[in-house]
Amino acid sequence: MRYNWILFGLSILLSFTCLSPGIAQTPVQITNYNYKNYKGGIQNWGITISPEQILYSSNNNGLLRYNGNDWTLLEPGERSTVRTVRCIGDRIYTAGDNNIGYWKYDANGKINYISLLPLVNKLGIKGETFWSIGETEGKVYFHSFGNIIWYDGKEMDYLVRNDCCVSLYPIGKRLFTQKCGGPLMQIRGSQLKSFCEDTTFLNGETKFMYQIANDEYIIGQTSGKIFTLKENKVTPFIQLENKNQIPVRIDCGSIWKDEILAVGTIGDGLFLINLKNGQQTHYHSSQLQDLNIHGLCFANENFLWLSLDNGISSVILQPATYLWKTNTDIGTFFDAAYFDGKTYIGSNQGIYLYEEDGRKMQTSMYPLQFCNLKNELLCGTTTQLFKMKAGQANFEPFYNINGVRQFEYMADRGDEYIFLRSYSGIALLEYKNNTWKYKSLLMNTEDYANIMPENLHTVWAIHPEKGIFRLRINKDLNQITDFENFAEIDGYANYNRISLVKVEDKILFATPKGIYMFDITGKSFRKQEQISREIVYLNKLQSIKPAYKNNIWVATDEELFLYHIADLSAELIMHWPFVDNELMLYDKHYNLKSINDSITFVSTCEGTVVINNRMVNHHVSNPCPLQIETFCFNDYDNNTFYVDFHQQEIELPNTATNITIQVTTGLGSHATSISYRLPGVTNEWSPWQTSGTIYFTNLPSGAYQLEIKDSNQNTLIVPILVSPPLYKRTWMIALYILLLVIITVGIVTLFSERKRKRLLKQYEEEQKKHVEELQHQAYEQLQEKVRNQESELKNRMRFLTQKQELLDAISTEVETQKNELGDRYPNKLYLRLMKIIQQGATEKDKLLSFENYFVEVHYEFMLRMQKVYPDLSPSELKFCCLIRANLSTKEISVIMGIAIRSVELKKYRLKRKLNLDQDSSLTSYILSI
Repeated sequence: MRYNWILFGLSILLSFTCLSPGIAQTPVQITNYNYKNYKGGIQNWGITISPEQILYSSNNNGLLRYNGNDWTLLEPGERSTVRTVRCIGDRIYTAGDNNIGYWKYDANGKINYISLLPLVNKLGIKGETFWSIGETEGKVYFHSFGNIIWYDGKEMDYLVRNDCCVSLYPIGKRLFTQKCGGPLMQIRGSQLKSFCEDTTFLNGETKFMYQIANDEYIIGQTSGKIFTLKENKVTPFIQLENKNQIPVRIDCGSIWKDEILAVGTIGDGLFLINLKNGQQTHYHSSQLQDLNIHGLCFANENFLWLSLDNGISSVILQPATYLWKTNTDIGTFFDAAYFDGKTYIGSNQGIYLYEEDGRKMQTSMYPLQFCNLKNELLCGTTTQLFKMKAGQANFEPFYNINGVRQFEYMADRGDEYIFLRSYSGIALLEYKNNTWKYKSLLMNTEDYANIMPENLHTVWAIHPEKGIFRLRINKDLNQITDFENFAEIDGYANYNRISLVKVEDKILFATPKGIYMFDITGKSFRKQEQISREIVYLNKLQSIKPAYKNNIWVATDEELFLYHIADLSAELIMHWPFVDNELMLYDKHYNLKSINDSITFVSTCEGTVVINNRMVNHHVSNPCPLQIETFCFNDYDNNTFYVDFHQQEIELPNTATNITIQVTTGLGSHATSISYRLPGVTNEWSPWQTSGTIYFTNLPSGAYQLEIKDSNQNTLIVPILVSPPLYKRTWMIALYILLLVIITVGIVTLFSERKRKRLLKQYEEEQKKHVEELQHQAYEQLQEKVRNQESELKNRMRFLTQKQELLDAISTEVETQKNELGDRYPNKLYLRLMKIIQQGATEKDKLLSFENYFVEVHYEFMLRMQKVYPDLSPSELKFCCLIRANLSTKEISVIMGIAIRSVELKKYRLKRKLNLDQDSSLTSYILSI
């Protein structure tokens, strides 16, 4: 973080120490970075800036990279000391202790290291330390104290072997070196050619060499001497000495457009030399965190980077913003005024002089507010009002009115007045006889938070608790005769955040809801729509302060804006975000003061900051572009992937985690911060940050527009598409739809089939029920028929039995009569009667009746019996049917025409054939079948 005053605490004004005294003071900001900031080793060596405005510094732990927002430590393989770095083409060549190679970016911004150490080892060089790098004629040269080797992109070989050279000095497309204790040499055609053999160089070590004109060079040596070389003639230019007039030890140098020479020393800090007029500036002691400078380079004419024995420092000449004094130095800033060639700074610790590096005036005053009008400087304090006239060295008591914290000028018909806001209320001063004089204290006034005169007899005042007042003043200007009280403006009633400011002779009321003017006719506040739209982030407004002429300062929760107002329209001039050093909210308001059209003093939590509007405009008019450097993410296995961020839309897998976007605002001398938002995740802008790292743990699938802005009002929109997971892909959705259709069709088919089966089953059941009913009806009919047949058969059996009994009786009677009558009974008649009886007793009738009964009544029973007992004979089946008919033994004997004993014998035999034991009932068994 370039402007983190908490960590660095070194933003200071320095004096030019030059060949002649009396040079005016020039503001300088020195920012120191240590190993805690860049996460590398303490000691640094070479330093350079690429054409892409990326800073590279060789470090004890590797190569440091700084893009203006974030530091990165790059390690060439195992951690090792890098001594030198140089950008050549699209490569960054580095070398040091047993490491040599180059770095190159791929298409996605990832930087990769290619080691050349195997080629060096093939030359038989091992354990070598390389100190400088140069390039000429398509070859890159690496220098150690014993060798110089070259690399052409494929091969590597010696230029100097086992011979001492001091260093390499690139000048344009040419490359020079110096033999230890010898002449200057030029490398041409892979050979060393003599360039200058002046004896000046024979006993010294050249530390830098630059061309400043055609055939003219400036050369610095370790001894602190700087020479010019022209047409092979060496001329002393300057001997650098410290404040004790002891020659310094030069270690490095850098030049800006042949005009400014920067020289780094060992133990004596930094020298800046204007080559046009010979003016030099010495930065030393507490100004730098370390006085041993091993490397330096210019970013632009006012911006210099130093590589130190302990850390890295940047030096900004004429900075746009810088911390002038800390709160510890001068206390909390209240007000400032430029008067009689001096700038007076008032704080809660006294009055200080800006031009004299913050020298404190010897006074017991507790200043609150200054007012420079009519060649007099007024100062309100906690005790009384003081005044200073031109030419005076001190303030004098003016009037016994305490707590004057606001001065508002008012002219009326040639008369001039100042309204004062004090602890006692509102007072007036009148300009008479070429001086300001006390006029009156307005009766019935209070200690207001803000006042603004509308005219000589009307004053607006805001009370922190009672509201907004429009006060009417009598003719004598000594009393409030009437007032109007307003409780709110368009519904807003936080009086501490309502500001009064007069611009273009119009009084504006500023609230977070808008900018308003008072409508005298309607007795109401009317919103000014245009200016309310043009002042950005008005909803976060804290206060508005007057700047210079028609300019105003607008302070929000996080930012400070400078606007120019013309015809109630606002044009943004400057924007300053609060990063690491917020505005100081003192007694519920901010303190800032513009003393002219360029210099503004601001009270911050760290101290008094000076803003140079002209320098801000200079930097903002040529801003570095806001751009992406890398875009990477991790997968679930913590593998890192770099994305091609040049495509129109950056596509990420749904498994992407630790999404990191690295953006840069460039290596500019003006402090630049970024803010971002991701609509769909958050619609609020993030707090301003100096780091260019934007991080998201993960993002839900969908399309996003990442919006990034910097404090120079540059914007960048990055379209991001997070692919849906597999189950959300388009083809998967189509598959889901297809499966849904299939499942739906299947379910419909299943339900239809179930319904069909249910209906079919219902139909079958109904049919079965119908059939069963029919069968039952048929069965009933059959049973009825059987019962009828059985009844008829039984009747017939009884008839036959009775017939047989009758025939037997007749036969017996005939036999009796024949025996009794003997021959008297005619034999012919006897035979005839017996024949008739025998004919009536034949089996024809019985068998016919039995067959009918068997077929019609017991057909199914006979089938079952035949299936269970296939060995049964037809006569046995018939016998079983007679038993099943539940006929008695006698009835069976009559039907079968056999004796009862024979029937019993048949039952016995049938029982054995059916495998029934002796105790089992044959009739019961047959009935159960």
